[in-house]
Parts: sequence; C-alpha cells; structure tokens
Amino acid sequence: MALQEIIQEPIGKSICSEHGDLQDMFCMDCEEQICLICGQQNHNSHDWNRKTTFLERVRSEIEEECSLIRQQKIHLLLKAEIEKIKNLRDENDKHFLAKVETISLNAEHVVTILKRLSRDLMGHCKSLHEQFEERLNTQQNEGESCIAQFECCLKDVDEKGKHVDFIALLQLKKEMKSIPYPAESSKMIRTYIKRLDHIEYVEGSIDETLLHSFLGTIYQSYSNVTVSKTYEAKKGTNMIKYISPTSGHQAWFREFRSLENVLIDIKTDTTETENAEKTYSGPIPDDFITLPNGVNVYTWHTGHCVMKESSAMTRDSEMTNKREVKLADLSPLFPAGICATVEGRFLVSAIDTTAENELLFTCNLPKKSVVILLSKRGKTKKVFQYENDGKTPLFLFPYRLSENTNGDICVIDRTGMMHGQMVVLSSCGKLKFNYRGTGSEKDDFDPRAICCDAVGHILLSDFGNKCVHLIDHDGTLLTYLIRTNEETCSMSLYLNQLWIGGKNGTISVYHYQVSTK
Repeated sequence: MALQEIIQEPIGKSICSEHGDLQDMFCMDCEEQICLICGQQNHNSHDWNRKTTFLERVRSEIEEECSLIRQQKIHLLLKAEIEKIKNLRDENDKHFLAKVETISLNAEHVVTILKRLSRDLMGHCKSLHEQFEERLNTQQNEGESCIAQFECCLKDVDEKGKHVDFIALLQLKKEMKSIPYPAESSKMIRTYIKRLDHIEYVEGSIDETLLHSFLGTIYQSYSNVTVSKTYEAKKGTNMIKYISPTSGHQAWFREFRSLENVLIDIKTDTTETENAEKTYSGPIPDDFITLPNGVNVYTWHTGHCVMKESSAMTRDSEMTNKREVKLADLSPLFPAGICATVEGRFLVSAIDTTAENELLFTCNLPKKSVVILLSKRGKTKKVFQYENDGKTPLFLFPYRLSENTNGDICVIDRTGMMHGQMVVLSSCGKLKFNYRGTGSEKDDFDPRAICCDAVGHILLSDFGNKCVHLIDHDGTLLTYLIRTNEETCSMSLYLNQLWIGGKNGTISVYHYQVSTK
C-alpha cells in the first residue's frame, strides 16, 4: 500500500494480524502500518509514531518543500525563463518595427521610381506634342505664304486688266495660266499632315504578382538546421530503393531488384523480412509509405496500380498477417513515387512507359508524364501534366515527390540516367520554379529522394554528388546539409529523425533539428 494511501486511510479499519491490535501506528523507515506492540518490539530503533502525528509532520514537510520550490526553483528558473520571454518579446517588437519601417521605405522607394517613370512618360509625351505642333506651324506658315503669294498675283492681274486694251487683255489672260495655283501646295500639305504620327499610349498591365515582387516578401526565418548522425549500418549490397519510417526507430526498406520488404529496428539493430521466399509473384513496391494509423500504401509499378495494406505490426511489435487491396488502378500508366498530403490524400507520379526499360532515356521516352492527386478512396481528383501555357510538359519522368507545408507539390523529374531537376508546383498545379542544382555540382545534379520538414525546407538527395541539398520554399539553396560517403538513393523524415538509404545498402539515421531565431 502506498504511503499516501496508508496515511489517508481512516483510523480503525486496520487490525494487526500478529497481535490483534489496531494498526494506528506507522513506521516511516519501513513505510508500513503497525500496531503499538509491533512498534515496541520490532521497530524500536525506527522512526515510528501515530498516523495522526505523521500526518501533521508530512503536511508540514510538504508546505516547507512547496515554499522552497517557490523561493528557489520557481524564482530562479521560471522567473528567469519569463524574463527571457519578455526580452524576446521586446526584441521581437523592435524587429517587427524595423521590418515595418523597411517595408514602408521600400514602398516609398517604389512609389518614387513610379513617379519618376510617370514624369518621364509625360515628358516624352509633351516632347512629341511639341514636335507635332512645330510641324503643324511650319505647314500653316507655308500654306499662309502660298495663299498670300496667290492673292498678290491675282491682285496684279486685276489691276493690269483695268488699264490695257483688248489685245493686251488677251495676252494677260494667257499669262494667268502661269500663276502658281495653290491647289498643289494644299494637296502636299494635306498629305504631309496625314503622315504626321499621332501620339499613342499603350497601358501597361498591372500585374499584382510583379508589384508584390517589387515590394518584397514576408516569411518566418530560421537560423539554421543541424544534423548529427545517430546510426549507420550496412544492411545489404544494392541500392536502397525506398525507406519508410514507421516510428523514430523503425522503418521499412527494400533493396533494388529485391523481393523482400524489410523492417529495420535501430534500437535493437535487427531486421525482419516480410517476404523471404526466393520466388514471389505478388506486388513488388516501387515506392512505399506508412501512414500515421499504421496502414502501408505503395505503388506497384508493373501492376499499374496503387496498393493499400493493413498494418503489418501489432502494438507489441510482432509481425501479423496483412490484407492487401487495390486502392487505385492507373492503367495504362506505370506509377512510380507516392506521398501522402496533409489532408490524407495521395500524390502519385506516373508515366506511360515502364521505368524498368533500359532505353527509357534514349529511344523509349515517355509520351505522357503526370502527377495524379488521389482521394483517400483512390479516386482521381486532379492530374498535373502541363506548364501554365497548357502545352509544355512539366516532367519527363516524375520520380519521387513530397508535399511542402505551404501546399506546394515538390517533384523530382529525372531527365536522364544521371541527371534531373526538381519541379515545384502550387497546390492547384501552377509551375512555381525549377531547381537544377547550383555551382560546380550543377552539371552532375542527379536528385533521387525528396522530403520536406515542418518549417517548409525542402531536402533533396543528390545521387552523383553524394550530398543532401537544403532548399527554402522559394528554391534558394541554403546549404549542403549532409556530405555522405555513399551515393544517396532514398530519404525520409520522421519527426526529428532523417533516414537515408545508400547505393551499396547502407542505412544512416540523423537527428534533425531546426533552430528558430
């Protein structure tokens, strides 16, 4: 019986089996109820007394302990933490005000530039207007001069006609034909005026996205990501096709061209084989994920479908029989990668030619390459195939994929036997950006595995360069997170455990931690 239960037990209910007396005493050394005779005979040197006496004593000790905790631990620890929080709040406020001021100054700068551009446009418009006016004035002066000259000639003829005889008048009539007629000059002026260019203004399109890019972007920043290796062991001889954690210390994996789906436990450093038979005609997973409820979902490449199976383990971690069902039939497409979305749906990559064909990247290129959004029940909800123009294919061979915290769909697109890129789409399928590696390693960039962490970082394993790229949600390389001794083929993140499978059967596990500013 617990000490608290014994002390709180009503007096008079316990009788000593040895002496038949009331057990209204208690021995603190032995932590048991005793009677008076037991105390005198068997516990003489122990700390024993009546329960009621101990009750007050324990209450007093508890009060003293509480007081001590308040004075020391709460004061020293909790109050110190609260003070840190207050300092962080002050720092956060200062940081906020500084950023707001920066945004305001940047907006004013953008407005200033727009005003200057507007003044330049209006100045150019005014200059064209003045040139047009100058030309019109020139033509007007020429026309008025022509009219004045014509009027002068007519007046001269009119004066001569009043004072000459008939013969001279006939001669004057002939001379009138040589008088410059203003009709030709007028025609020339009208033609010239028609040829003058009028001022035209084409309004620029007001693109909110472009304006947003001028003003900048607000996002939560993170100081760094740290990783430390906690486990590494060679579990095979071929590349690890996929690795799918079920907990912080267990994960399913399969070697390339193997028929066995193996469960590894890094706590006990053991493996259990799901299928150890040499011949196997059932579904062989191409990519494999374990849902939070313990259900496994995988792509069956040659079977043109997505399969779903019940949990292969019980709570005491013993293997149990499983039941497999076809979640979705994607015929005639061959599914490759799969991931679960935050809403419990599935994203599946697929092509119209088998990836097991060695001529995939030569003469047998896929004609249809898609990413399919499936419902929880396997119904096709969306198909992503083309870029924003509706014509250009998004992918050549969409291989592995992952959903980021902002809803972006991150897809590894294999463009050659040893080359590839990452294609990032919005949740509605609009192309956001492509990532093709950086620096000297760009030419050998060969992504094979992808996952996203809780703060929106994208982790991309680079097979050829033996490293893991850490990329932000906008496609900027932050750092090469891990350099490995073996080409990285598969990768998965489970809470703060990063699992990596290598080319030669090595499995490594890293403690993954994000530190916030």
